[in-house]
Amino acid sequence: MKTLRLVMVLLFLLLGSAGTFAATDTIVDMNIFHVMGLLDDGEELSPSYMMGSQLGISFKSPNSSNVRGDVAISMVDSYSGTSWDPQFSIDRAYLRVRFPKFRITAGKTRIGWGDGAMFNAADLLFGSTNTDVTLTDKELRTATRWLTSATYPLGPFSFLEALVIAPEGPDFALRNTSFGGRYYTTISSTKVEIGGAYRADTSTTNDTGRVLSPYIALQGNFGPDWYVASSVNVAYPTEEIADELEDSWIISGGLLHIMNVGWQSTLSFRLEALVRPFGDWETSVEKNYGMYLYPEISFAPDDVWNFSIRSVVSPIDASANIMLGGSWNVMQGLSINGYATIYAGDDTDTFSWEQSNVQTPSGLSMMLGASWVY
Repeated sequence: MKTLRLVMVLLFLLLGSAGTFAATDTIVDMNIFHVMGLLDDGEELSPSYMMGSQLGISFKSPNSSNVRGDVAISMVDSYSGTSWDPQFSIDRAYLRVRFPKFRITAGKTRIGWGDGAMFNAADLLFGSTNTDVTLTDKELRTATRWLTSATYPLGPFSFLEALVIAPEGPDFALRNTSFGGRYYTTISSTKVEIGGAYRADTSTTNDTGRVLSPYIALQGNFGPDWYVASSVNVAYPTEEIADELEDSWIISGGLLHIMNVGWQSTLSFRLEALVRPFGDWETSVEKNYGMYLYPEISFAPDDVWNFSIRSVVSPIDASANIMLGGSWNVMQGLSINGYATIYAGDDTDTFSWEQSNVQTPSGLSMMLGASWVY
């Protein structure tokens, strides 16, 4: 019954928007894929096979207006453990209004603080520090939340921003509201961000579960682009501040370099690191390690082919999640995609070859699918 209601809502949105298609940019992204895996439970190897689909529809208004909007809906046919269960979600639903002196953004969206494709210590309100990601996704960090933000420009490359994020269920108590703000400017050719957030943090030692998190982020270029950010948690009561600072201090940084090879080929390199200065620098059960790395290499020989290697590496216990893949743009928005992912590590490592069930990443998996964007 719940699924039927969601389908009806989706159809209503599609039909209700039919008359406005000429005034919006409508994009449909359909993916159909086969996934084959090799599961090692410590006793025997078990091959697995499943097929699934993902559908995304977005409606975006023209960028020339003072009022802009963006709505994105998706459906994933996911396996619940006993059966296939379609899951519908509203990925984005927001409007942005430009007034003469300031701008307002309201709805479900993502506000980007700092820089980093995988690791970003400045991304306090959405989280870009965990290693549990799907490396086959186009974008690794896409979480959105219901928020309202106000931006006040101070110059061509400088502004102040304040935002509030509504509590998320099941407890919508006012005390669970998150607040944030930042100052953005440039000094010479270096981008500078200073800000902070008052938010919930489940990892804090504070009994209230609420922390104040200041951050600073810098970004520049010396050939390759470079970026670095750092953040900490300040907890209450005050006697817990020292322990909280040690446990929460995070530093992230990265390098990105894109170069032309030959006539129309492009080669890009990215290397990011997440450092916890007071984390574990020897193997431990908690796996709260002091360093993680994210290397990425992408090669596009032309507009048709693209090849990439991505990996999340835990150097302290010498384990890694490695993905190799490629994409062939066949024609008219149709692409054939192929990926292979392997978890290389012992059973006690961050990325373990051995897994207990098909709902967790298997030691080796291969995906072959087609995507059509129109």
